[in-house]
Amino acid sequence: MNNRLEEIEARLAAIPAELEQEGADLNALEAEVKQLKEERKAITEAAEKRRQILSEIGAGGGRTVRTFDKSEPQKRTFAPDSEEYRAAWLKNLQGKPLDAEERAAVTATAAIPTQTMDRIISTMDLTPMIAAVDVTYIPGNVSWPIEGTVNDAAWVEMAAAATDSADTLAAVSLGAYKLIKTLEITADVQAMAIPAFESWLVSRLANKLSVTLDKAIFSGTGTNQATGLLKSGEITNTGTYTAAGMTYADLLKIFAALPSKYHPNATLVTTRQVFFGQILGMVTDSGDKVVVADAQSPAKFNVLGYPAIVDDNCAADTVLFGDLKEAYKLNFAQSPTVESDRSVGFRSGSTVYRAMALVDGKPADKNAVTVWTKAGG
Repeated sequence: MNNRLEEIEARLAAIPAELEQEGADLNALEAEVKQLKEERKAITEAAEKRRQILSEIGAGGGRTVRTFDKSEPQKRTFAPDSEEYRAAWLKNLQGKPLDAEERAAVTATAAIPTQTMDRIISTMDLTPMIAAVDVTYIPGNVSWPIEGTVNDAAWVEMAAAATDSADTLAAVSLGAYKLIKTLEITADVQAMAIPAFESWLVSRLANKLSVTLDKAIFSGTGTNQATGLLKSGEITNTGTYTAAGMTYADLLKIFAALPSKYHPNATLVTTRQVFFGQILGMVTDSGDKVVVADAQSPAKFNVLGYPAIVDDNCAADTVLFGDLKEAYKLNFAQSPTVESDRSVGFRSGSTVYRAMALVDGKPADKNAVTVWTKAGG
């Protein structure tokens, strides 16, 4: 190889003299120079690669290439968002036997499958109050900045300097409180097909978590649980409506008590008794109904154009009106996890399923909602 490199160098050195001769074939010499340079480059690159390989071998490097034949199949790995992992995880939760690949996949992460988690979250979002507030899934403790004193922008003359306004910010800090729901089911659940088992699991556990979270948004004590909007002293924008029953004038006062900037996304929330007993049949001064059914969903109602949520977890004789996403923050420090245990029900042959999440919630922008109760109540 070194001899050929010497020959190439010698030929390249001789070509300039041939170019000066009369009648030289310039095109042929140009093509020859190009070919010789490419050959020289290939030889030098090959020599450099050999040098690097020898250096790696001397330093203990190098790679071992392993090939598989038909008698040695490659092992597959399954991510939590794959159908294979989902099926293995659900089979393991049911107590059904797993093959080697399925056992390895479930043991490696133990994470709830992505599709199953999405179904649990979607089921919880069907609860109107949970869907109405600001829900996040941020691991660990979080703090939300909340506007305190905020001054308006000011007009400034040309060439004059602006004066800083004394704006302030507060913060809402959310921790992680443990929320658990357990269900004990007899052995016949093991016989369910995987799709049916997943639907049953999501429905039973997610619905129970939703009920507890819904209650906490309204009336959570803040002690080892979320703090509710209706906890004493949380919301200071309050009022009362007529003791004998809410009137159209009362309804207008409720709407008027909320600052204008919160009206575009405002929602009215009350109990079934107040809504169907006092608001549903209410009419304006001109005789028009204040409540109109949603044409796309007759079970949904609008009160003077604002969406309404009817929730039995709202305190009796109470009406909330405001932008609930600004008013309340709910964070999952740990998304719901699901596990099973057969030791508890060993004598009866039953299985206990447990859903657990780490959650906290608190009122945030307390000016974003107003709370009204019956006078004298």
